[in-house]
Amino acid sequence: MKRLVLFVLSSMIIGFGNAVAQTESTFEGESTSTVTSMQKMTSAVKTKNILAKMILKSVMKKVENNGLYTGTYESTSIVKGNKTKTYMPYNNSYMITEKNGDKMTVITYYPDIKKGYYTVNDQSAAQQQLELMRKGEVEKTGETMVILGRKCDVYKVKYEMKQDTAGTVSTTNLHNEFAICQDPSLPEADKEIVPGVKGMPLKFINNTVSQTTNEMLNFDVQIYIATVVKDIKARKVDDEEVSVPKDIKLVDADRNPKAMLKIIEEEQKYLKKNNKWVEKKPDEIKIYDNLNEDWEY
Repeated sequence: MKRLVLFVLSSMIIGFGNAVAQTESTFEGESTSTVTSMQKMTSAVKTKNILAKMILKSVMKKVENNGLYTGTYESTSIVKGNKTKTYMPYNNSYMITEKNGDKMTVITYYPDIKKGYYTVNDQSAAQQQLELMRKGEVEKTGETMVILGRKCDVYKVKYEMKQDTAGTVSTTNLHNEFAICQDPSLPEADKEIVPGVKGMPLKFINNTVSQTTNEMLNFDVQIYIATVVKDIKARKVDDEEVSVPKDIKLVDADRNPKAMLKIIEEEQKYLKKNNKWVEKKPDEIKIYDNLNEDWEY
């Protein structure tokens, strides 16, 4: 039962971090963005076995109370070749993505506790998600906005993903909004992020609802993330800037999701003990909480 919960949660943590296929970047430097995040998890135990129900409820309560953040913060990403390193100040963590052939490695580590975890993903899965997006609804709204002094056109993309793994069925709906700028002076302006549209997104909003069900458990995740680029700076990046420090101990999250969750929990305990975990509910955020709802932006 605990393995089921760990499998579901680790799959979601890993999956949401890799929703878009990664490619080697021709840009070298750093960018700063303002990020607004709201995340919520809910669960319902379906089994009638009293002991199993007690264990599952205990595990899910622990899961739902950890790993979720609501608030606004500034994040910095450093890019060099096939590696990107992003800093998340709300939990003092770093995420490194590196593409090697058909594989992409994602590493998350916490310098406070000198621990982290990694996962190796098949790029074909990310490519399949990109193809699903291509089949989704793409709408050029006619709206424009100015970001970094540049005009952006607004696009909205809706699509659905379904997965069935060993009787655990997941249905995920994604509603994305992009402010795309086609200014050729911007890095990656010649790439296609929105299907059929080339340009760099200077603003991105993601509304995701995922429902996972098993014969014992229903598990729902709601995520809202809004990112607005505040600064882009081209510069030479040293290899050390996009690497994991030598004193960080990493575990394989694919093989040991339980160890990954322990590391996340240990970091949060450290932050809360030292009064460094601060949440503030952002204003004017709409979270879609019904997969059957006809969503409107």
